[in-house]
This record gives sequence, C-alpha cells and structure tokens, in this order.
Amino acid sequence: MARTANDTVTKALNNTIPGGGDKGWHIFFHFVGATPGSTDLELMLKRLLKELGVVNDSTMPKDLESSVQLTTAVLSNPNTRPTVIILDAVNQFEEVAAAMNMSWLPGKLAPQVRCVFSMIGETPPHKALKTRSIKPIETSLEPLDEQARQEIVRTMLSKYNKRLDHGQMNSLLSKDSSANPLWLSIACEELRVYGVFEKVSKKIEGLADGLLNLLTQVLERFEEENGGFLLVATLCLLECSNTGLLETELLRILADEDNLMPKDMPHKKKRGKGNSEKLEILPMAKWAVVYRGLRTFLRPFGESGEGRLDFYHRSLSKAVRSKYFLVDEADEDRVEARYNWWHSKLANFFQHVANIDRRVEEYPYQLTKIGDHSRLAECLLDWDVFDHLYNEDYSSQLLAYWRAAGGAEEMETRYKASLKELESKEDVSKETLGLRYLQVSRVMTQGGRHDAAEEMLAPAVRIEREDLGARPERMAQVYELTATIFTEKLKLYDFVSPQQLTELRPAIHNGIKAVELRETLPQDDKNKFKLAKTRMQLAFNMESWQACLLDERQYPAATAFLDKARASQEGNKHIDLAMETFKQLRDHGHLAEAIMTKAILADRGSQVQLELYEEALALCLQTYGENHILTSRLYINIGIYYEDRGQYRDSYKHFKKWYETCLVVFGPDHPKTKRAAGTLEEPLYRRVRQMDERGEL
Repeated sequence: MARTANDTVTKALNNTIPGGGDKGWHIFFHFVGATPGSTDLELMLKRLLKELGVVNDSTMPKDLESSVQLTTAVLSNPNTRPTVIILDAVNQFEEVAAAMNMSWLPGKLAPQVRCVFSMIGETPPHKALKTRSIKPIETSLEPLDEQARQEIVRTMLSKYNKRLDHGQMNSLLSKDSSANPLWLSIACEELRVYGVFEKVSKKIEGLADGLLNLLTQVLERFEEENGGFLLVATLCLLECSNTGLLETELLRILADEDNLMPKDMPHKKKRGKGNSEKLEILPMAKWAVVYRGLRTFLRPFGESGEGRLDFYHRSLSKAVRSKYFLVDEADEDRVEARYNWWHSKLANFFQHVANIDRRVEEYPYQLTKIGDHSRLAECLLDWDVFDHLYNEDYSSQLLAYWRAAGGAEEMETRYKASLKELESKEDVSKETLGLRYLQVSRVMTQGGRHDAAEEMLAPAVRIEREDLGARPERMAQVYELTATIFTEKLKLYDFVSPQQLTELRPAIHNGIKAVELRETLPQDDKNKFKLAKTRMQLAFNMESWQACLLDERQYPAATAFLDKARASQEGNKHIDLAMETFKQLRDHGHLAEAIMTKAILADRGSQVQLELYEEALALCLQTYGENHILTSRLYINIGIYYEDRGQYRDSYKHFKKWYETCLVVFGPDHPKTKRAAGTLEEPLYRRVRQMDERGEL
C-alpha cells in the first residue's frame, strides 16, 4: 500500500489522473498502526477533513460521532474536491462501532471520490463493506508464485552472503505458508541467524507452518538466546502499552529484575549475588541482547527520533497474546489477571513519570484497563492532566475517562471538592482559580451536568469581577458559557411551552451581554467567528421566546423584559449580522445554518420562510451533501412548513427525506431516526405513503 500511495501521489502531481479538474486530485493516505494514534478513527477523520479544507481549528468536529457525520456528508458531496483515499490495514482501527461497521463511509460516494482500502478478509470492516447495496470492487491478494518466492529468498539471504541449494529451496517453498510474504521473510531471517549453516536443511524442516506458529517458535528462540525473562517482559509491556514505549521507559521498568514477572508466568533467571542496590536503568549490555533479538520486529517511530518502540506488525502482537497471555487453556479469570498484572505494572510506572505528555498517553489508559476507578479519578483531578485533556469545544477524551471512573455524577462531586481545595491554597492566584472554575464549568456543560455548570461558573464570575477587573475577553467567555448552559437546558423540553421562559430569559440576557463585549474586542477572524456563533444562538433563542410567549397579557414580567415584536426585530438583526460574518469568513456550512435560523424567524408558513429554507438547503447540499445533520434539520423544518399549510403530500416527501438522511447519518437505532420513523407512521402519513406506493403522489 505504501507503493500504491507513492505512485498515486506521483501521478497526481504530474496531472496524469483524469478527472481532477482545475485543482487536480488530492491524495490522502493513512497507514493504520504505523504511528502512535494511527489506530484512532476520530483522529484520522479529523485529519482528512482538515486536509480537504472542510474544517479549520475553530470548526473542527467535537467528537467521533460528529466527525463521522461530517465525513459521510463530505465524501458523498459532489462539490468535494477530487480525492483519492488510501487506507492500509482498515481492520486494525480501534474497535469502535464506526470503525468496525464503516459507518463513516457513505453508502454512495461522490463521483470524484475514490477509495482504496486494504484489510484482512472476513474481518468486521470487510463484512460491512460486502453487505452494502453498492458493492466494492474486491481484489484478493493472491499467494506468491514460486518464482517470486525464490526471488525473495535469494535477495534476503544474499545480503549476508548466504544462499540455499536447490534441495533446501524446494524444502522451504514446500511449506504452505511460504506463499505468505511475511512468513517467508521471517523464515529467511531465522535461516540467516542460524549459527550452523551446514545444518540448515534440518532447520528448514523444523520451521513451523502458519504465521502464528512460526512467530511463536521465533519467540521461543528469542527467550533462549536473547535475554530470557527480560525479553518476555519487554514483549508483554509493549503489548499492554497504549502507544508503544520509549526505550528509556523500558530500560527503567526492566531494571527492577526481581519484580519483573508475575508469579504464574514461568521464567528462568540466572542466580547470582543479586544487586546490592536497586538500579535506575537496566544495564545497556543486557538491553543490547534483548534488542538484538527483537529489532527486526520492532519499529522505532516519532517525529523527533525519540526512540519509541512498538511491534512492526500486528501479527507479532497476536503471537505475544497467544503465547504469554492465553496459554495452557487458561480460564477467563486467569487471563484477565495476567493482563491486569502487566497493565498494573505500567500504571505504577507512569504514575510517577515526569513527562506529562507520556503520562497522559499511558497512565489513565492503564488505570482504565485495570478498572482502578479511584486512582483514575485522582489522575483526572491532576491539573496538568486536565490541561492536556481539556478542549474548549468538547473534551471527548476527558469525558470518556470520567465515564470509566464512575460517571458524570462522580465527575461533578470530585471537581467540586478539588476546586474547594484549590481555593484554600494561599499560593494559587486569582487568575488561576477563576480560570479553573470557568474550565470545569465548561466541562460540566459538555457532560450534561447543567446545574453543576451553573454553580461552578458563579465563582468564576465573582473572581473576575471583584479581583481581576472584569476583563472584556474573559467576561465575554463567561456570558457565552452562561447562555450556552441555559440553551442546553432548553433542549430537555419535549415541546414548546411557557415554562421555557425561565431558561430562555438568562440565555437571551447573557447572549446579549456576550455580543456587546465581543463587539469591543479586536475583530480578528477568531473573535468574528465566536461573535457570529453567539449571534446565531441568540437569534434562535429570540424565536423560541416568541413561540413561548403565547399571550403577552398573561406574562407581563416576561413581556416587560422582551416583547414579541422586539424579540423578532432583535433576532433578525443578529442573524443578519451573523450571516454577513460567515460570508466574510467563507464559512458556507455555518452560513447555511444561519440562513435556516433566519427562516425559522420568518412568519410561519410564509413564502419568505420557504424561500429561505430552500436557499439554506441548496447551500447545505453544496457544502455538506445529502448526508449531514444540518440537511436532516432542514428537511424536518421544510416538512413542518408544508404541514402548517396543510400540504401533506409535500410535507410527507420532506419527512421521508428527513428519515432517510437520519438513517444514514445516525443509524437506525438513534433517537432522531426513531423520531423521524415515528412521524411517518402517524395515520395521516401512513395514508399518504400508501398513495406514494401506488404512484399517486
């Protein structure tokens, strides 16, 4: 696949791939398992979206679900630039549903999007692709023919001035697995290092058939010749690591030879006087023996040449699991205990690692694996760890770890206590304390703990006003977050109701305050984008205010705060300004959403409303394509428009499109898809559907 990617890039640069138009073809390639993080589907999709120019740092999807939805839309959009996507080892993505069922790949690609994937047959991604209505073109990699096998053997051994005679070559190639290039290369390496080359014929006969069997055999040789239990420990540590291990980390862990192996794992250790003092690192002479045996199967990676090590091919990982974790027909409890021992070993080590990047990569992961909820919570309360996992838009990894540590309620309780403790420390500045309250409040909002978010935001506001001078940028953030908290609360209501006025009032009030402050700040693109987003949210809440304020005479206090006429006027003003900003920023996706919001503000059932919906839909389809969450929102809104006018045939058509879009974007079991399906099952629309099936629409 590397050669495929290289040749495709060369052809694209030379404009020899037809159909590229004025811009030419963009080539995206990704090798799963090649580097730390490369097995993470979310990271791969975000890189793809950024390379295609669909998102920037401000508009990046917040989590895997939204990344999948946007990718599906982009790859099915006829306006996406011509793109070839080359993915190697798709079956090696982390086992999340979107990776295994390939839901990020639309059922029908845009004509100018091409995909080349490699994967092991009959794995979940392969099965998912085979069940699609539009079948992929499959090319099975045929076993190596005899001439190719002979060439591989000659080439590999000739580098070391070694060769096989005719009989030895036939003996080697008679093995069924010799048609597998990986098996053959490992077999040649075994023959290369065999000390008594005159007895190589017997060595060939003893080579195990089957890749896993041969690797197990190689591991047994390694144990005998290259470090014994130190080598076994190295393999087990790498297998249980999250993203591979630095060479320096391995040397420090392996130094504690007396406590290096679990009691139920047989190992041989040379007896001696023992160490009079505990070594900080394993002597390089011992490490050299281990590394000499394993280096063929390890890949060092990292942009800085940091010496991080991991298995070169996942088949070795499988062999390590088979030999050292699933041995002797061990029952599930025993297997779990062995895994837990090694994960605990790594957790105890990384708990004290000073390198915060590495500690965040490994320590919470290891605690999750062993189910140590208490230490995981303590880890997440470490502010250095928090800073690495916190994201202003959506802290997906931090929230995922808290789910493993006990859930949102536990997160709320522990952060409240941690902030109180921080407040009691004399050496903590007001700036730091205020920032922490603001950040934790935002995480609470992201995690759906709205009351806690509101409670934790109050100290941030107090500190900013009383101690830090109410700085405009920070106060704008405070008002925006307050507005968002109450806007999120509104989503918990099933129907529009005057009861929502309780949450709408602070949402609108704080949105107005945020806008007023943002207008005073330097108008760089980042501030313009945040201002436009706040305006769009404010405009939507203005429309909701009008809908909830059914009779102004019944709600005099609410009317005094904001009457319906002024809400309409202000809502339209803010959405018009937001639309203008998104046009300036050339953010077509948010512009489509803003036009939709403008339509919602228009008189219900009016021709103006329909024209705005259709304009938003056209721009949305041009930007995202058919399969996007915004497209689904537009279909339901247009359906409601026709329903209000009693045009049930037209409303049915749009509700049907709403359902079909939800089915692709969210899947059949998502609440939004079920809601769309339920609408189509209402008696009125069941009758319209029957007319549709008879061809009467």
